[in-house]
Amino acid sequence: GPSPLRAAAAAAAAAAAAAAWMSDAVSAGTGGSGAVGSWLGASTVRKQYQAIPSVGGGQGIALDRPSVASQLSALLTPGRGGSARGLGEKAISKPSYDDGHESSESDGESVAPYEGEPLDEDLYGVSISSFLRDLRKVVTGHGNFCLRLSRLMVHISLLGALVSLQCFLIYEMRVMVCPDHVHTIRAMYDKFEAWMYDNHTWVTEYDDRRGLDGFWDETRFHSMPKEDQEAICALPLAHPYFAFCILLIWTFTVIVDIRRLSFLIKLLIGRVPTVATVYDIFRHDDDERNGRPIREEGKVILVGLTLGIKAVLLLFVFVPRLVVNTILLWLGCRWLVATDNLEDMFLNAVALEFVLNLKELIYLAVIPMRNKVETQELLIPMNVQERAGYLSYLGAFGWLVLGILWVYLYIFHLQGVLVNYKWDIRAACRLAPHVHWASG
Repeated sequence: GPSPLRAAAAAAAAAAAAAAWMSDAVSAGTGGSGAVGSWLGASTVRKQYQAIPSVGGGQGIALDRPSVASQLSALLTPGRGGSARGLGEKAISKPSYDDGHESSESDGESVAPYEGEPLDEDLYGVSISSFLRDLRKVVTGHGNFCLRLSRLMVHISLLGALVSLQCFLIYEMRVMVCPDHVHTIRAMYDKFEAWMYDNHTWVTEYDDRRGLDGFWDETRFHSMPKEDQEAICALPLAHPYFAFCILLIWTFTVIVDIRRLSFLIKLLIGRVPTVATVYDIFRHDDDERNGRPIREEGKVILVGLTLGIKAVLLLFVFVPRLVVNTILLWLGCRWLVATDNLEDMFLNAVALEFVLNLKELIYLAVIPMRNKVETQELLIPMNVQERAGYLSYLGAFGWLVLGILWVYLYIFHLQGVLVNYKWDIRAACRLAPHVHWASG
């Protein structure tokens, strides 16, 4: 049989001839440059052919360029001369889909793989990243003990300061801000009811007067002082549709944080596996002296969490954040409804969002770049393949329904700003077109 050296020489010569043929084919339509390309290709083949020594005293290897061309054409064109092989087979072996995911054989719908999720770029995210990284270094004794312990304590202190600041602002809003607004709006509505019902009223548990049915006299609104007309028509509950929209926007602002928080609880507490020791929470090389986490494509992969770490995250990070969000949602709605004019209602909504977004503000203002980078590169494993279905495509819209339902229930049933509100301000304000708030 032929020797390996002779086979290798034949393969090299065939490749050179194929290159010459392809050079001729490309240069055929380029005018004067075609002859140059053909001459260079043929010259290259002759030189490479001459450089191949004869093996065993035999003759040189004869190459048929049309034969090589036909073989390449059959190789690159599926369906010619048999089934496609090589490059042709690789190009058509696996179809591509319009959504970029693999298809499910059962119903033709796609299956989307979710491999990992990064932490949030806020004070909560960097605190969790520092807690996991630095706690592992401190417990295992790897690295600079004082450095790691110092960074761990700083981030824990910042997180505690954030929660304390939010709780302080909530308390001040509850004690110092809301009561004054509620008292003002109740006094205005009390005076309105007594005027419009000609003092045919009954007294609520908060000593506020409400008109008795059957004694409403809309003509008395014209005789009310103009400043009282403008003040009563500026109340948010005089414009229920406008108030509904503002409260809905504020509710969605809180839902964004609650939804993200619920996802992190489900991911870190539920889906992430439980490991025995802190040393095993990251993917690491056992042969490495310090047991540093392995980086894959610039990411540090979280393998699992111990039961103790999960308990600490749940009780001291997630639960306080959920409590703050829930109180802010209720107190924010109360403050917005108690606002005595529509302009301040906008401003109060912005102020409430400022309290909610303190975690991003502190993160951007004081966290060092190195800590931000380590937060961005930490990846929480998901290892989930989600089939296309009603839940995956439409499930998140349940938050929309929940937000609308909450605002409806609060405005029409749960709000305690104007107890036993009779929804009669709007009807009276429509009788006074000179009051510009009445058009809203």
